[in-house]
Amino acid sequence: MLQTYFTKLLKCRQIARVQNFPNLRYMHAAATENSSKFDSFSLEQTHIDEAIKLSPILSSAPIEIWRRSHETFVNHGINTTGFLRIVTGNPSVLTRSPQKIIESIERWRGCQFGEKLLHLLITKYPELLNVNDWSQIAVTVAVLKELFGNSKNIWKILMNSPDLLHQNAETIRQKFDYIKDIMRIEIPEIIKSQALSQTYAEIKCRHIFLVRLGLFIPRPPKADPNIPTKNHRLYKIMDTSEKTFATKICHVTLVEYETFKELFAREQKRKQNADDEEENELNLYKKK
Repeated sequence: MLQTYFTKLLKCRQIARVQNFPNLRYMHAAATENSSKFDSFSLEQTHIDEAIKLSPILSSAPIEIWRRSHETFVNHGINTTGFLRIVTGNPSVLTRSPQKIIESIERWRGCQFGEKLLHLLITKYPELLNVNDWSQIAVTVAVLKELFGNSKNIWKILMNSPDLLHQNAETIRQKFDYIKDIMRIEIPEIIKSQALSQTYAEIKCRHIFLVRLGLFIPRPPKADPNIPTKNHRLYKIMDTSEKTFATKICHVTLVEYETFKELFAREQKRKQNADDEEENELNLYKKK
């Protein structure tokens, strides 16, 4: 059924040329737009007013709380711009005790990203200051170090996919292995994408869809990784909505991709059931 679907699809369509589109990343627009106003380490009423416009819940905090929290972050090298991004993105930080804030920052320092990179990480994702399960963070960082090497690479991965901190090691490895070994994508390209934020099923589905459309050809195992391919870059495949992936990358309709996705899920389920049945038969044979 699935192969028939693709035969008809390929016959009725011509594959158009790939059109470039922007890769959306980094700081939220409002804070960035106003960042030039707040380059110092002092806190003025105008700063507070701007922050309240972005996050009205902050209006209930007394000025003493603002100044105490600001002083805590400044003492750890985070300027007013960074402070305002943190409190507008995570208002609960404003009323947190200085000791709690310091403990969180020190814990993140243990990842050894360096001060500048650490500040960029927690100002982009201030919710990271809410982390309580540091043992889980340590395990995840260790897995990422095993897969990607140095601390800077880990930082880059977290800047694109902070949700990895909430995924177990087996899930991360499974997705990494598929992208690296099956899709044959080099590590620098994985680092530049948000692919690991996708589920394993979604990664596999998008990849197979492109393969069956003839739009993705893996590199030969011994090919020079510096030689460019005609494949779409990983971030274009994975860092998009389903609609954008279908229409801009695959040049099909969203309905066609959704149809494939449903059929592919059934195909994978049948395959898994067959594998399970074969394993059960093998186990019964061994018992005899």
